[in-house]
Amino acid sequence: MVERNTFRLWTMRATFLMLGLATIFVYLLPLQTGPGRWPTPDILLALCLAWSLRRPDFAPVISIGLLMLLADLMFQRPPGLFAAMAVIASEAMRRRGPGLRDAGFVTELLTVALSIAVITIAYRVALTLLVLPRPSLGLSLVQAMLTITAYPVVVAVSQLVFGVRTQTQAELASGRGRA
Repeated sequence: MVERNTFRLWTMRATFLMLGLATIFVYLLPLQTGPGRWPTPDILLALCLAWSLRRPDFAPVISIGLLMLLADLMFQRPPGLFAAMAVIASEAMRRRGPGLRDAGFVTELLTVALSIAVITIAYRVALTLLVLPRPSLGLSLVQAMLTITAYPVVVAVSQLVFGVRTQTQAELASGRGRA
């Protein structure tokens, strides 16, 4: 029984890493030949927040940090800036997880939306203070809204395809909900 639980834990951790790498790969594909009009949602951020909130043991902080740092390097963002903000938000979600387990999805969505808004504002402020080029405010806000809108889809795919669901208090008390 213990070996099966350990195997599932490490399989899900590897799945999280593979999903993150696949997301980065898809973003790098030249799917549009002309200039894009709308920014795309940050699926990688939504994935990190969803898995950190629902099953923190499947998304260790080191995995989130490495994935986001790789994304910073691949997307030519200031290395480590967005990664640090994503790690802080993921850790905040990890700490809030037990309180949100039985609160319902609307509360979860509002908490994640607030985190995404704070990341967007803090990232823009940091870019301004560091005197680095930044996208227009409108594009940043649209990307944040699209990421918030994509969060329920990320949660649904995570739950239906990969079995990443929120543990209830009863499962945690009995130890059955453990990986």
